[in-house]
Amino acid sequence: MRSWKEVRVLNVASENRDRLAHVLWIGGPPDCGKTSIADIIAEKHGLQHYHFDRREGDHLRRADPERQPNVVKLRTLVGTLDERELAHELWLAHSPEAMAEFTVGSWSERVDLAVEDLLAMPGAPLIVAEGPGFFPERIAPLLTDPGKAVWLAPSEGFKRASAIRRDKPGSRHLTSDPERAQENLIRRDVLMGAQVRRGVNELGLAMYEVDGSRSLAEMAAMVEAQFGPW
Repeated sequence: MRSWKEVRVLNVASENRDRLAHVLWIGGPPDCGKTSIADIIAEKHGLQHYHFDRREGDHLRRADPERQPNVVKLRTLVGTLDERELAHELWLAHSPEAMAEFTVGSWSERVDLAVEDLLAMPGAPLIVAEGPGFFPERIAPLLTDPGKAVWLAPSEGFKRASAIRRDKPGSRHLTSDPERAQENLIRRDVLMGAQVRRGVNELGLAMYEVDGSRSLAEMAAMVEAQFGPW
């Protein structure tokens, strides 16, 4: 098992580590409460917010073919397919395994764009940054301290209930098989959750399971305690 310190040594070329020392990171797949928890903590302590999902359109526009080929591929799909064709491509045309691989690839590429966003924000107060693209292996090299990052991982049951309750993905109703589209999204996100678990275990980073046994307030308190020293 490789510790976060070993990863840091292996990534000494990460020039932005010290410049991002004022960022607290929350990662994890969709539907684990990241956004709500980040908002609770930021509002309570007067911190800045950064939400990865809300920058998707901007990241698609800024993506570079050499640095972000998967993001550019998605931009091309969005720009050339109509709504029904795009919904089919995203949710029915590929296996959950292929969907997870592409999503991990494109979201991981977007981390560099997120870093640019974060460096453009004021240096104070602290920033609480959350997003599903903050995979452990991408964030570990940016940490000045392992306690500045935490991951949330929903159980399959929690993920499934959340996706059904929130009728995700919204565009599934444009496909020929909305039920299979939803199942594919659930299975994709479960696979990404497994990758997050492997990453935090390998790197010795912090993670909390989200299974519905704790309230949102209780989960927020746990993350707040993790960030307490800062």
